[in-house]
Amino acid sequence: MKHLSEKEVLYELLKVNDVDIKVLKENNVYLIGGSILRLFMGLPLDTDLDFYFVDYESYKNVDDYFRKNFIFVHETHLTKSYRVNDLVAQLAKNKKFMGTYENIVSTFDFTISTGCFDFKDDKFRYSKTYFDDIKNKRLIANNDLDNQSPANLLQRIKKFEEMGFTIDDKLVDEIKDRPIVNDGFHQKVIKKSWLRNEDVYPIVPNIDVFVNWLMDIKDHKYFDKFNYYLTGGFISWPEKTKDVDIIITKRDGQRTTLKELEELMVDMFDSAYDTHGFFLDTFYMRTPQWIADYPRDREVLKSVERKQLFLTITKYEDTGIDCKCRRYGLLNCAYTGSFTLRGIKPSILVERWVDLDSEYARWVDLRRIIKYYENDKKRNIEDFKEKFQEYSGY
Repeated sequence: MKHLSEKEVLYELLKVNDVDIKVLKENNVYLIGGSILRLFMGLPLDTDLDFYFVDYESYKNVDDYFRKNFIFVHETHLTKSYRVNDLVAQLAKNKKFMGTYENIVSTFDFTISTGCFDFKDDKFRYSKTYFDDIKNKRLIANNDLDNQSPANLLQRIKKFEEMGFTIDDKLVDEIKDRPIVNDGFHQKVIKKSWLRNEDVYPIVPNIDVFVNWLMDIKDHKYFDKFNYYLTGGFISWPEKTKDVDIIITKRDGQRTTLKELEELMVDMFDSAYDTHGFFLDTFYMRTPQWIADYPRDREVLKSVERKQLFLTITKYEDTGIDCKCRRYGLLNCAYTGSFTLRGIKPSILVERWVDLDSEYARWVDLRRIIKYYENDKKRNIEDFKEKFQEYSGY
């Protein structure tokens, strides 16, 4: 049996998935990054195909081709992604990452990320030590890494370590000590996922990724069984928040099970993080009650607070719950007050509302937001706040 070269493997993969290679050649496209690394390591190409471009016109031509022939997945200010049969093609749309191969990879973090296939010249490109670093399974900095987000770097280091690569511990410690960067290009943060029991590296949510997620999750098979409300930072102070908080409640006339709720909450997180890149917190309240609907007075809050069923989702039992609690699958089922969540007193929620005079916005029905954006309204955060952000009168 004939042994296929790396180029033949790549071309065969594209042909099997109905990608017109002629379009890539005519527009001087580069395929760079993880797919090329896996190709030279002899691994399955079960990763995103990251396409880069010499200029914006070439990007628009290729984007137009993918839009007409494949399924749109999601878009950020940096990339646009399509489902290409068994693959995901990710197009780098930001002009900061366009130009010659040398200009593009000069911003990359590690040498093993610089592997490229140049479709115009029909050949591979890579850094000087590329194959040595792959052979020795070493993570070597491709630049000084000063302009890289710590969260981005730590996420990528973790991914490469799972592939068997090693890195100098001193470099990892130095990266961990850096302040978090949240500018327009380095917008990932480090969050602890209780559902997965590990650190994850989400982007700071923006209106585009949030609405894209809404358009996906509204079609979930259990979506119509519950009510949903946007709460927390994304509605109260979207320019500062690092995640999106959703309250789930019982819907009148619907009969549901804990198993269905568990599956829904897992799928909501997976869709938000794995597909759209941001971090989602979900909570279930049997009897919804929001602290910002009441005066900033501890005694008043204590007198009106209702105890109820409050559900969170974690991989392991939440040992920090101080009230009556039972475990069902991934769900922690607590009988607790609406404001003294998990039975903990004094609640951080109460302290923020009473002592810190926080500006909490009222909850917004998720279906109301979905209906608004289903009508192709412009995705603008100022318009979003004007339409949905209403602060408590207290």
